[in-house]
Amino acid sequence: MDRVIIIIMLLLAGCQSQKELNMNSQKNTRNLHHFNFRTAFMSGFYEGEYTMKQLLQKGDFGLGTFNNLEGEMIVLDGKIYRATTDGLATEVNDLQVKTPSAMVTFFEADQEITFTNLTRDKLIAWINENLDTQRDMYALKVTGSFASLKARSQDPIYEKPFPEIEEVVDNMVYHDLKEVSGTLVGFQLPPYLDNINYPGLHFHFVSQHETQPAGGCAPAFTIKQATLSIMKLHAFSVDIPQTSDYYKLEMDQEKNKVM
Repeated sequence: MDRVIIIIMLLLAGCQSQKELNMNSQKNTRNLHHFNFRTAFMSGFYEGEYTMKQLLQKGDFGLGTFNNLEGEMIVLDGKIYRATTDGLATEVNDLQVKTPSAMVTFFEADQEITFTNLTRDKLIAWINENLDTQRDMYALKVTGSFASLKARSQDPIYEKPFPEIEEVVDNMVYHDLKEVSGTLVGFQLPPYLDNINYPGLHFHFVSQHETQPAGGCAPAFTIKQATLSIMKLHAFSVDIPQTSDYYKLEMDQEKNKVM
């Protein structure tokens, strides 16, 4: 009888270990997960089947957009924000909202550096000098105060056929933010990910504001004083769309050169 009890206990322990292993594998803190890939999105794939619930299972930090290009997405500390053309950012609580394109990871900083009076171009220069941008992927978080920041978003597109990406870019709306505090959420990706994602530096921004944050894609900014948190990523994964629109899509890699 004692032998039977020992065998049962060992089996239960094995099941528990496998359960813990499965839970840990779901939260890979070094993986960058892509929902869709760049060429499909830039070729006009603006409606996806991926929900915010699925997105948060893959990461608590990242960026992207929403179906029909209804705002820029910022994912920070497990919260999802939608930045629209009015320059404002609203938290998204409906986990059934969908995205055609996004990238997320579980953020955990390896190192932190504080900067003062630094433009985006100077930050890029520092990154290129201190990180292996040709080989490695990095998640980057910049939190602090900004003397200025340009926030960008686009008007939603609901009617098909969807316009070319060139028209979308031409109609983007910019807001000039001054003396604002908040967080840049972004990634520095190597050239070999070109058709999957944006190589180089890509940031989205959300401000610190109790009632109504501001935000958007951040193509230009000047840091007043902020801390750069760096996380080196070891792997990436991609969810490939499975909708009929995707299989009818005419993909054009030349569209990747638009922006």
